[in-house]
Amino acid sequence: MRKTALICIPFILSGCSLTDESTVPPPSLNDNFAYDERDAIPNDTPLPKPGINQRPVVGTKKMLVSVIKWQDGDILNKPLIERHTLSSDPDSLKSYILAASHGKLTLAGQVISYTSGPRPEQCKSGQPMPLSLATSEGRKAAEANGLNPGNFDYLINVIDCGGAASAYMPGRIIGVYGQSASPHVYKHEFGHSLGYSHGKTYTKCPQDGETVRAPNECTTIGYGDTGDSVSGGGTLYPANNRWYSGWLDQSQSAVIERSGLYRLGVLGQGGPQLYRINRTGLTPSQIALEYRKPTIYDDFPPTDNRVNGVWVRFTTMGNNVSNIQLDATPESATTVDPAMQPGRVLKDDTAGITVRVCTTSVDGATVAIAINGETSPPCPVIGLPLLPPGIQTPAFGAPATPNPVTFQGTSIPGAKITLSYTMSSKNSKSSIETTTADATGVWRITLPSLPPGIFNAGVIQEAGNSASLINFRWFEVAR
Repeated sequence: MRKTALICIPFILSGCSLTDESTVPPPSLNDNFAYDERDAIPNDTPLPKPGINQRPVVGTKKMLVSVIKWQDGDILNKPLIERHTLSSDPDSLKSYILAASHGKLTLAGQVISYTSGPRPEQCKSGQPMPLSLATSEGRKAAEANGLNPGNFDYLINVIDCGGAASAYMPGRIIGVYGQSASPHVYKHEFGHSLGYSHGKTYTKCPQDGETVRAPNECTTIGYGDTGDSVSGGGTLYPANNRWYSGWLDQSQSAVIERSGLYRLGVLGQGGPQLYRINRTGLTPSQIALEYRKPTIYDDFPPTDNRVNGVWVRFTTMGNNVSNIQLDATPESATTVDPAMQPGRVLKDDTAGITVRVCTTSVDGATVAIAINGETSPPCPVIGLPLLPPGIQTPAFGAPATPNPVTFQGTSIPGAKITLSYTMSSKNSKSSIETTTADATGVWRITLPSLPPGIFNAGVIQEAGNSASLINFRWFEVAR
């Protein structure tokens, strides 16, 4: 059964009733649009690579935005629509996607206008959801401007026809049926084009002190996810959606395959951006973890729960992305404080997974994760050193190496690695190089060109406020 994702426009169509009593309206997004649970139009477009749950959309994609006006007049504002979509305005769809993809996806194209015939009868009778009409009118607009719609990757067709908006999921065609007061509707509908469905939220989960148990016995409601522009928020898309679209690479995202400590970097900045934990044989199929700090898009106060804790989503990423946010503060009567704060624990008893947030800071969060029903590893204790990172190369006793010398090893995934080295002579000064281990716990540092001789190096790892003991290694630079 095909369903249409709608965003109603109250100032065009008076009001918009939500079809599901459990649906939670989103917070104010400085727009006149409100969500409707009649979802996106599902497409059966297969994944590009069978068995790999990603649908990459990267590079430069051409978009045609057609503004179609009726002969008897309407309310569409082409300059404003252009500003909302393909302009360089910081809040446009183009700028938003550039930020969400971290430069991996660029939207280019043009906005055209076209005056069609008189307003059709179906646009005089309430809320007709006319995607086919918008698509056919968009084709007319393109041809009248000497363009072929088939030469564009994405089409947005805007007509004045009762309000609302809809999109194929995944797909390339979006219909908007009125004048939006902000760019939010385009970000929302483009998310559907990328394959993102409306999300949900687990609320009222069982709680024992700082431990929250999910998803068993939780209540599921629609929307409520203020960290997702297709699920009730006005922010950049979640980390696992970005991975699905090919905007995070293997160094930034990993599936956790062993219990241990993990360090999450700030989403959109350096270091690992996303950890996923398999819930083998279960639905949802994974748990996704991310950590945010305020940006112009994630416009939360610095003290807000959502930028001081770890965001958790239960997700299934197949032909589309289906997320269920965890409300990790079930003791409150709202979903605007969902992130797990330091000290809070998630126990997924069915999947045998435990997630404990150890610490958070301006540059990341440290989490202790146990899988397969294992005991959760302890969080780092300030004052007690971590174990030193491993050094794989240069190996002990390795022969002299020509420049450049590369150190590589393993550590806590996402840990800060500091390598100090000095030449074995009385007057030599120490030099320091730093890096961040990737999401799999691999780190690599290539040293600048060094003079021939023997050097002494020491490597430590840091996770939040905790540092490790030093792992020493002698190495020699060849003559």
